[in-house]
Amino acid sequence: MSGGSNKRSWRRAAIAGLVLAVLGASGASAASGRGHLPGFSVADRKVAIKDLPETLRFSFGGVPGVKGAGFPHHGHGPVWFGEVQRPKGTVYVGGNHRWVCVGEARSDELDGGSSCTTPAAAREFGILDISSCGKGPPRHFRVIGLVPDGITTMRVVKLGGAAGRTVPVIENAFAFTIGREDIVLHGSGSAATEALERTLPLAQAAKDLGGADRAGCAGYFFAEAKTPN
Repeated sequence: MSGGSNKRSWRRAAIAGLVLAVLGASGASAASGRGHLPGFSVADRKVAIKDLPETLRFSFGGVPGVKGAGFPHHGHGPVWFGEVQRPKGTVYVGGNHRWVCVGEARSDELDGGSSCTTPAAAREFGILDISSCGKGPPRHFRVIGLVPDGITTMRVVKLGGAAGRTVPVIENAFAFTIGREDIVLHGSGSAATEALERTLPLAQAAKDLGGADRAGCAGYFFAEAKTPN
């Protein structure tokens, strides 16, 4: 009698253990599904391309109705998405395993564009989106940045080493407005990310435009010069 009872207890324990193992595996799968874009924890929601803010949508889906207007790298399907609220706008981040973008929608302007690169380049160098709005040569520049996990602040130093300011990084993103100054951005935070550095010759960019009669908003891209071996 006691032997049969022990066998039944063993079977019940084995079944209970199997159920717990299945539930545990299911829970682990659900947890891993939450995830985020590797290197950028701010982008922690999966969103269909059609549901992205306009600031990012064209960078992944191309211009609606215009064949061949999409980027060749963007891929298909949903993308990881996140947003960071700023005092005068919202910074949007989107990405997948092939393409990462950052842009800003300002509360006082129409939605702007976005800047994009590959995930590997974004994790190494970050992404900058630089623009100026108004008529004539730019008086001020808006700098939006996406940096990888681990960077907590960006130091803005005038070219030549003059003292600048420190801009906080909030959920991988930072934003600031600056005048016509040549600056260097230095990432600060974990040791693995301290090497992030970008030079922005904004004064030179404004000078190059001279008295150009332009209106609206213009975007800028500054490539890093590579030192020959």
